[in-house]
Amino acid sequence: MSPRTTHTLRLAGAGLAIGAALAMAGCRGDRSDNPPRQFFPDMDDQPRWKPQSESQFYADNRTMRQPVPGTIPFGATYVLAEADWAEPFNRKRDEFLAEDYELHDGTDDTGAFITTIPVRVDLDLMALGKKKFDIYCATCHGYNGEGANAAQDQTRGSMVGRRWTIPIPTFHDPLYLPGGARGQDGYIFTVARKGVNTMPAYGHALDTRDAWAVVAYVRALQTSHLGALTDVPESERASLGAPPPKPAAPEAPPEGQP
Repeated sequence: MSPRTTHTLRLAGAGLAIGAALAMAGCRGDRSDNPPRQFFPDMDDQPRWKPQSESQFYADNRTMRQPVPGTIPFGATYVLAEADWAEPFNRKRDEFLAEDYELHDGTDDTGAFITTIPVRVDLDLMALGKKKFDIYCATCHGYNGEGANAAQDQTRGSMVGRRWTIPIPTFHDPLYLPGGARGQDGYIFTVARKGVNTMPAYGHALDTRDAWAVVAYVRALQTSHLGALTDVPESERASLGAPPPKPAAPEAPPEGQP
């Protein structure tokens, strides 16, 4: 092939490329009623379900499914390390692999809610419970756990709780006290982690220790609600805003003395 022919072919190719580019640019902004081309229609049109939606495929009409019995998750993240910063992730993995139903599920081997916290309750656990309660629970239930009912009282509970269309339960209701129908420690633990009715689950934010800490703090709130000021030592009452005790009246002098 002569150099002249090669040069001609190159010019022709360049001209075709420029023409194609101009043609594509000229189509920008055009509208068409024709459906778009689908090169992988099975991927574009694959069936899917939205969370919380309904399905006629399953007998309970739910799209969200429980894991197959016996399924054990490996972990919540990809972190696998011995470093100190990885401790929370490794602790989460240990929870997944645990077989202690009382500790990690709040129930006994029959499925009944346990009535006693299965971990050691100390000041560290109480401090953790207060921290998590104030972050995740007080938003609706109030910092004192008194709940909220917008139809009856606009001062009780938190601002979020008062805006709910349904009453927010109070933990001081006898129903949730020890011995009440829903007063088992395991029940409060399970509701905190898995939710119930309109209350969402907080298992993504509260691990096993966090949830038991919240239960312990709820018990402390209930106990304080049932107590009286006389239960507090006089030296500590001032910190609660109580007036100082009145000084004792002087004793009358013995008869015959000035």
